[in-house]
Amino acid sequence: MGEIVCLKLYLEYFLFLVYNLYRGQGFYSRPCIFIILEMILDLSDKKIDIAKRTVENHMDFLQCPLCSASFGFEDSFPYSLKCKNNHTYDISRKGYINLFNGYTKITKTYDKILFSARKIISAAGLYDGLCQKLYDIIKNLNPVSILDAGCGCGNLTVDIFQNTAKPSTFAVDLSKDGIDFAASDFCSDNLLWIVGNLNNLPLSDNSADIILNIMSPANYAEFIRVLKPDGILLKVLPDSDYLKELRHFIYKENDKNEYSNKDVLSNLAENMTITDMIDVKYKHKVKAGHISSLFDMTPLTSSINEREKIKNELTESTEKTGFEVSLAFKIAVCKKTK
Repeated sequence: MGEIVCLKLYLEYFLFLVYNLYRGQGFYSRPCIFIILEMILDLSDKKIDIAKRTVENHMDFLQCPLCSASFGFEDSFPYSLKCKNNHTYDISRKGYINLFNGYTKITKTYDKILFSARKIISAAGLYDGLCQKLYDIIKNLNPVSILDAGCGCGNLTVDIFQNTAKPSTFAVDLSKDGIDFAASDFCSDNLLWIVGNLNNLPLSDNSADIILNIMSPANYAEFIRVLKPDGILLKVLPDSDYLKELRHFIYKENDKNEYSNKDVLSNLAENMTITDMIDVKYKHKVKAGHISSLFDMTPLTSSINEREKIKNELTESTEKTGFEVSLAFKIAVCKKTK
């Protein structure tokens, strides 16, 4: 009975805050917004609890990145994973787990500005054509488990997870900022966000039916270790026409306005057996309000001279018409080489 009374008072206070927010009188509005959001989060399933459940249900898939030992689960707050050598990793309140071994230098090219822009431009449909093709491939393969290796801020991970059968999905990226962005936007049972190193993946041998590696660096030795014997690697590479309009605007007649994936494909073929190569090409009209996000979301623009000047020129020149860009990818379907 006491719990019901508390809940009643809680809801009454919630309605009081909503009323004040609706009135919008002076200082009421802004504090009410934050208090209401906190109350909604309190009433919903907490992110740390979702991550805890997902970890508990997938212990066999995870291993210590330092010694490769299996984990035990510490079921007292703060929830954590601990291996037999006492290497311990806590689950974050934000809904992810940091399994980074700390041995790799993290580039600052992929920062909060880039991830924020990528979220915006992805939500506007830039990668819808690519995602649709990946949905179709994954649905036909009907996997139990997927590793998204180099998931960034998780924008494509979430799209694929929600539009397939929600297989057990492990989304790994070296960038804590990227994983933080991902977990802040979306947490769900069966999807685990992991800060981790592709050179030393915190996943068990033969644990993944599919590895997604979407426009990200690769470590094929680790992919081969983690893939099941009949597992599939879906390696997505940008093709030569990818964002060619943006490259030409930035680099003009400079040779940097051309892109080739020849070396990446060659390295892939040396390490995996490519069973199919699927081309995905389409155009996308970026609205004027999203041009700035398009510019910020790609490493193409991270180190150019007079960056802000060029960004302003692009934004001003397209503010009435928008900016049509080309999207071009190759999806390499690969198996382990026998």
